[in-house]
Amino acid sequence: MNIRTYYEKNARACFHVAWITLIIAAAFFVLHVCKVLGGNIIAETAPFLTLSIVNFTGSRIYENRMRDLPEQNVVSLVSPLETKDILLAFMPAPTLRVLLFHPDGSLLGEIRDRKMHWFMWMIPNSISIILPKRYILTNAAGEVLAEYEMKSGIKTMITMMDGNGKLVGHYKENLKESIVRLKGMIYTAEGQEWMPVNVSGLLNKFHMDASDGKIIASFQKGWMPLDWAKRFKMNTPILSFHDDATEEEKIAIFGFCTAAFNHRSN
Repeated sequence: MNIRTYYEKNARACFHVAWITLIIAAAFFVLHVCKVLGGNIIAETAPFLTLSIVNFTGSRIYENRMRDLPEQNVVSLVSPLETKDILLAFMPAPTLRVLLFHPDGSLLGEIRDRKMHWFMWMIPNSISIILPKRYILTNAAGEVLAEYEMKSGIKTMITMMDGNGKLVGHYKENLKESIVRLKGMIYTAEGQEWMPVNVSGLLNKFHMDASDGKIIASFQKGWMPLDWAKRFKMNTPILSFHDDATEEEKIAIFGFCTAAFNHRSN
């Protein structure tokens, strides 16, 4: 998959949803005309018509964006753990699924639920968000590079492991101070303080540094080089690692992003 394939899938999904909601609205209209149903016809059909228009517009936007992109299926041979700048694309999923792209549009890998059961679609986010989960970070070939185990409950706690199951660290959220901003600490495998977390709850822009002041990574939305903008939407999130960031530090940053975006963008 490349970024063009991503746009194509989203365009197709939006188009199908647009038609389904339009058919539902038409069915309600016909049932009202035939006096099978009572009530306010506008109140019952307007939400479905609105969804149909929004999704049809979305499908056209995705089609226009993919029109100028190459058709070949480009898969990067580089690991996400070896890449400096990574663009994130959120896919429809009951929990979290994020595709990771190289700036050239090739697929680097993804973050997803290890067991994405179909019945998870039926569970409301308010319940699903407190259930335990197991996410994995993979490369484009599907090889597991890291694993993240989220504990159940309101307080976010996640255990981070590499592809061999070796413990890398933990992230613990300070729930009392995380009303407006996300605050917590990423700890090493030995339990020592590693990276303090204090980022905006909007998750539009933040930096991650080690406790000793070492710059690890940055995250932002809303700006990108013009060459990237030819392939990606302007508001596409960008995760950038410092040149000196180690593999374990990158695994930890991906783990924090997994915890932060759990159920936020699906």
